[in-house]
Amino acid sequence: MNTFKPAPDRAPPSQTVGPIAWVRDNLFSSIGNAVLTIAVIALLVINIPPLISWAFLDANWTGTTEADCVKEGACWVFVSAWSNQFLYGSYPEAELYRIHLMLLVLLGVIVSSFTLPKTIRMKASITMWLALPVVGIAVLDGRMLGLPVVSTDLWGGFTLNIFMAAASIIVAFPFSFLWALGRRSDMPFIRTVSTIFIEFFRGVPVLSLFFMGSVMLPLFFEQGTNVDKLIRVWLVLIFFMSGYMAEVFRGGFQAVPSGQYEAADSIGLSFWQKTLLIILPQVIKVSMPNILATFVMLFKNTTFLLIIGIPEVVQTLQTALANSFWLGGHALEGYLFVFLVFWASCFGMSVLARRIEQQMNTDKRA
Repeated sequence: MNTFKPAPDRAPPSQTVGPIAWVRDNLFSSIGNAVLTIAVIALLVINIPPLISWAFLDANWTGTTEADCVKEGACWVFVSAWSNQFLYGSYPEAELYRIHLMLLVLLGVIVSSFTLPKTIRMKASITMWLALPVVGIAVLDGRMLGLPVVSTDLWGGFTLNIFMAAASIIVAFPFSFLWALGRRSDMPFIRTVSTIFIEFFRGVPVLSLFFMGSVMLPLFFEQGTNVDKLIRVWLVLIFFMSGYMAEVFRGGFQAVPSGQYEAADSIGLSFWQKTLLIILPQVIKVSMPNILATFVMLFKNTTFLLIIGIPEVVQTLQTALANSFWLGGHALEGYLFVFLVFWASCFGMSVLARRIEQQMNTDKRA
């Protein structure tokens, strides 16, 4: 007579796999994986110690001139000596508090968008974001507030990249939403105009748009009319961003189930009530990864401003490298600094986007 013998209890694999087993299963599971793992480890062992020595142990940290870079490692003195220009361009040192004030205001608006009471958060956040570019221009320029005027020719550095990207994103966001609605409209004229606008700014390289805004656009103004170059480029960035974001929004609209539209119609909501209260939050929720990617793209595209002579951070770096007092070949240190500040900014945008996704997540499942 056969008797049933239960199998011995076994813990789930995730509870029995230790570090050695994980290494064996993931890094040395086959001959090819083992060879690749050993090769990667060898490359790290060969290259990381010299990199650490160059960047930290043998680096030059203190000083103000080229002569202070006496060690064989990185000359961080170069970055330190040019730090004000890299961050602020030629903005007067006595007026730098304005830039710091606007950075604090930007940070305050971001924090407020998450911490204000829910009853007023939406309206207050929209108002603050839309007012931010106007306030920024007024503070940085100064003439509207009775402060010393700082010409846009003196604006520059990494803070100019931040300001141009933030101001373009804020203004382009509602425009792109309207263009997306226009492309989905049942009215042929509105749909055609929206489609032409979107496809034009998506299909033309951003460098061509910059040249058009800085060189060709003034030819269409009346004689004697002078529109600031930075304003013209800002308008180009707004339109460029609007074209890309409109398609992101259109994809979000198509991802919302038709039942949501029908349910909103069934309870008697108007078109704008349905769109703003029911559809738009869902569109932003499903489109957030693409929205973030578009924001990051625009932020990095601000470096193209150097082509038309606007002194953002990369052009400032090139000016520093060409300076006759710093001809020691410090391009690696300079570009590494630019890489780190851009990476930190883009990573911060990614964290912010994930926080927005969490707040908008309506999935209550565990």
